[in-house]
This record gives sequence, structure tokens and C-alpha cells, in this order.
Amino acid sequence: MKRGLLLGLVLTFAFSGISLGAAPTEDGASLLEQRCSVCHPSARPKAAKKTPAEWESTVSRMIGKGAQLNAVEKKSLIDYLGKTYKP
Repeated sequence: MKRGLLLGLVLTFAFSGISLGAAPTEDGASLLEQRCSVCHPSARPKAAKKTPAEWESTVSRMIGKGAQLNAVEKKSLIDYLGKTYKP
């Protein structure tokens, strides 16, 4: 009985597209507005012009200071910043 119930729950999650333990990812623009603006206005990074490598360094430094980004969000933010705010 318990095994069948557990199997049913697993199949429900699998077919509904719900991922256990994975948070939904946001696009880079949303991350910039929501996560970066916790400590400073979003105008600050928007005024900067950096290469993708420089953005990676900046975002890593901000994570070290407490910015809340997981690995997928970090990549999304760096990709967005590198394409949008480049030299």
C-alpha cells in the first residue's frame, strides 16, 4: 500500500513537470531588479560596461558579500549582463 502511494506521488510529480528541490529560474533582467537591488539601485550595474569575464568577477564578488544566487541564476545573470551592458 505505502509503496503504491509513493509510486503514485513520484509519477504525479514526474508527469506534472514539478521538479523536487529545484527552484524556478528567473531571467537575468528579473534577477538584476530583484536580487541586486536589495543592496544597491539597479542603475548602478546598468551604468557599468564590462566584458562577460568582468561581469563574472563582479557577480562572484557580490555573492561573496551576500547576494542570493544559485549557480543557474548566477549564469543567467552573467549572460544577461554580458550581452546587455558590454563595452
